[in-house]
This record gives sequence, structure tokens and C-alpha cells, in this order.
Amino acid sequence: MAGATRTAIFSAAPELDREGQTLRSFPAEAAPKTKVDARHHIDGEVNGASSAETISNGDTAAHLQVNNTGNEASTAPISSTEKAIAENDVNDHREAPTAPNTGGDLPPQDMKTHHEPALVAESANGHVTATPNPLSPATKLKHRLRDTQDLIVCLGVYDGFSARIALSVGFDAMYMTGAGTTASRLGMADLGVASRTDMKEHADMIANLDPSKILIADMDTGYGGPITITTTVNQYIRANVAGFHIEDQLLTKRCGHLAGKKVVSQEVYLSRIRAAKAAKDKARSDIVLIARTDANQQHGYDECLTRLRAAQDLGADVGLLEGFKSKDEARRAVQDLAPWPLLLNVVENGHSPLITVDEARDMGFRIIIFSFGTLVPAYLAIKSAFERLKVEGITGVHETEISPRCIFDVCGLEEAMEVDENAGGEDFKGGV
Repeated sequence: MAGATRTAIFSAAPELDREGQTLRSFPAEAAPKTKVDARHHIDGEVNGASSAETISNGDTAAHLQVNNTGNEASTAPISSTEKAIAENDVNDHREAPTAPNTGGDLPPQDMKTHHEPALVAESANGHVTATPNPLSPATKLKHRLRDTQDLIVCLGVYDGFSARIALSVGFDAMYMTGAGTTASRLGMADLGVASRTDMKEHADMIANLDPSKILIADMDTGYGGPITITTTVNQYIRANVAGFHIEDQLLTKRCGHLAGKKVVSQEVYLSRIRAAKAAKDKARSDIVLIARTDANQQHGYDECLTRLRAAQDLGADVGLLEGFKSKDEARRAVQDLAPWPLLLNVVENGHSPLITVDEARDMGFRIIIFSFGTLVPAYLAIKSAFERLKVEGITGVHETEISPRCIFDVCGLEEAMEVDENAGGEDFKGGV
């Protein structure tokens, strides 16, 4: 059949409930009948999306065969070659599903990484190709740390608008600051008052403005003991967060750049790391675990090294020593903990020296975050406009070229209009 393409879809996906929890897991060979989306490639071009039905039965699966108009023609067995490619694709890009969960605080399945079906297509000339699903942000971050020597630069964002601006100027990685979240969401100082719900919901919103981008999020202390930490990690995974840092301050914590910080014992700190590592492993997630210590202020550099080395031994992916006292100390930490990747938190006018992106790269840091990089500029600009309004009766916005449309464009107006148009809507037919 000239110009035809055969499409096979294999899925090792478990059966999930409405919260994304596993009820039952099936190997690819025994998966129940499942409706999936199939893309039919005709003569090398996409002929649109349609709904196909894949039925697995023992070692043989049936797939739809389509003609060059995209219509169903017949079903045919999938060859062993097609099956092998699909299974290899699943293994390369997603780990096998976990065993069924049986209750309690259940870990999520990292569906963006592990449980989407692999697509295999055979063209008329017999060429078989596998199309892997896009990598999750967590997997992207993991691979960049493992396979490159890049310095990953993350602008600290505190809400959806600051995140939209970061995306609009080309940042592919962001950091959700706990201080900024507390200030913008609660209007309060960073004194441990933001709850797990506050932080998780904020991270979920920011991470999914563009689900392909990397978001590292503050997880504070994990918000409790090992059981609570397990729940928190699972919630961050479901929120599409790529990485998080968890620290050793008391539950009644404060910003890392305030005086008077106190940390828990090394044993309690390591129990937090164990719980976080076990949770991500059970969920089979690539989310990056960043072990943070704030012990430098209270106990000194050597205690920080001891804690971070122990966290590394427990399987933490990255280290974060908060509150360097000098540039030499920062450089020394990279050397002392090499080749383990370290994250540098830059807080201008905080308790640490200012280290630029180029300096951090030369020192060997792998991630750099600017926690107050949007919060302070926003404060200065808003305060200036309000002060002018109070004195002159105007904000000064009229002196710029920024219209409401400009702001809405940053916030995805064009994309929203496109969604409406593609769905056949007419809400924006006359423009906006």
C-alpha cells in the first residue's frame, strides 16, 4: 500500500486513580485494552491526530494500518523488530512502573517521565522509527548535571508574573524562592510561616506555566518529620518541579541571610535527606534532591562539610552550603566536595559576598540561583510608582510604552487566543 504508515503503540503504564496513584501495574505484554492517541505519518508528513485502539494479547499486539488518506484499512500483527524498538524506547526514556501501592501516603508515578506510551512507526519502505516522549524537566536537569559541565543559571521568581517575565527574556531554568513566595503570597517575612500547601501550590503554578522548563523550588525543612517529608516530595513531583532543596534549620526557621539561625542535629538532618531520597526513589522520579545546610553561621565550615558529605553518601544529587563567609570559602567548598555538584545561592546585600555568574563558573559551581533577583527590582519599581502617585497624582506609567496588551502578551495572551481558534471558537475572531 503506497505511502502508508503502520503505527504501533506500547504502554507499560499502570492503572491510575484520579489522583495519579497506582492501582494496578501491567507489563506491556499484558496491558488491558487502552485508548491512546496515534499519529499517522503519511509520506513523511503528519496527517493529523486520531484516536487508535491498541490491544495487547500475550506476546502479540494488534495495531491499526492506515492508508494515505489516514483512514483505517486493516489490522496487522506487530513485528518482533517493532516490539523490540518500542520496549527499548520505554527502557531508555522511562523506568519500569513501580509495584502497586497499597495505601497510606502513596508516592505518585512520574507520568511525564515514565508512563507515557512509546510511539513506533513503520513507513512503506519498511523503515521503523521510535519517537520518544519529551523528557520531563526533572530528567533534563538530571542529564545536564550528569552529562555536561554547564553552569545552570536560575533567576529567582516569586510569582506567576515574575516567572512569565523570566520566560519571556529567555531563561530556561528558574528558582522559586521561599522568601519571595512568603512575601508575595502571604505578605509576611520569611520566618517559616509559609505552609507546605502555600509552597506546593505556588510551585505547581509556576512550573506549569511552561511545563518544559526547569523549576527548582525551595522546600524549606520539608515541613515535618519523615512521613511529612515523604508527602511533600510526592507533591512536588506531581507539581512538575525539577529539583528542590531541603535544609537543616529548625522547623521555626528563617531566611538564610538573617542572623540567629539554628540548625537541628546532624542525625535529624540526615533523617530528612533519607526520607526525601526514599520518596523520590519509590516514585521512580528524576527530581533532583539538593541537600542544603545552614550550619555555617552556628557551627562553622567544617561542620557544613561533615553534613554535606553525609548527605552525599545518602544519595543527595547536589549540595548547597548556605551563607558563605568569603569567596575563598566558596571556592574551597567546591574543591573539598568535588566532583559532587554544588549550588550557589546569590543574595545581593545578604550575608555572603557577591559572586557573579562568571566567577561561579570559574569556581566550578554547577547551579547558581538569584533568590532576590526579581523581588528587589519589583519592590523598587512599585515603591517608586506609588510614591510618585502620592506626590504628583500619577504613577509615571504613561511615560512608558507599556500598554495593558503588552502585559497580557507576556502572560500568554497569544497562546490563549490560539487555543480558542484551534478549538473552533470565535471569541477572538475580531482581535483584542
